[in-house]
Amino acid sequence: MRSDSRKGALVAAAATVMLMLCAGSARAQGFNSLYPGFSSIVKPGRLTLIPYGGGYASDKYGALQEGFQLQQSVTPYISLVGRATGYQLWIGEGFDSPLSPGSGHSSRLNFGRFQGGFDLLLYPGTHLYLLGGYDAGDSHAPSLEGDLSSWVFTHTRHPINFSFSAIHNYESKVTSSAIDARMVMLSTQNYLWLGGLGGAVYGGGQIPNIQGQIGPDLGVYLRKWKVGVDAQAGYGYAHQYAQLSLYKSFSWSE
Repeated sequence: MRSDSRKGALVAAAATVMLMLCAGSARAQGFNSLYPGFSSIVKPGRLTLIPYGGGYASDKYGALQEGFQLQQSVTPYISLVGRATGYQLWIGEGFDSPLSPGSGHSSRLNFGRFQGGFDLLLYPGTHLYLLGGYDAGDSHAPSLEGDLSSWVFTHTRHPINFSFSAIHNYESKVTSSAIDARMVMLSTQNYLWLGGLGGAVYGGGQIPNIQGQIGPDLGVYLRKWKVGVDAQAGYGYAHQYAQLSLYKSFSWSE
């Protein structure tokens, strides 16, 4: 009886191991079919440079930013990313425009933010950026950022883009996030017109309650020049606001 029990236990153990191996193999095959050549090095590689800039104006504060993103492909699904951004922040009540500060403006922060991390291609048209970094200048905060952008209905006349960005400042303890949903309203050989709705939510640290803003989006992308311009205006905690951003893409095969 003991011998039969031992044989039964050995058979059960062997069957369990076989099932685990088969399950692992199935998972590996599923992963390989979803991400073929996941660990293969991209040859030739691609280096991408994106300079960008923009401004934000409201009744309570205004800001300028300018910088660039450098991205180097590693595998078909992973790229290395570096960002350097300069910020100028003004505070006030009812001043004319932070884009042209006058004698009545009070400069609060002038700092640079330097970040590094990865761009992960989760699915065709869906990218996740994971970045960490540190500020220099009037701010000395470490930060952690995650950006997600996804295109859906890409084979229709009006593809839709959903984007989400969140950054946590470890010095102020404030977490800021931005959400946008935009549709390609018109597409030609030379340009894309996009329209939708966007907003921001922020809170934590010295901000006692969750605050935010929301407004319509309008953007245009010039295919030939690889230049994009996005504008948004609306209302929120800072009352009326407007923001403008510009970017251009350069890329080289290695």
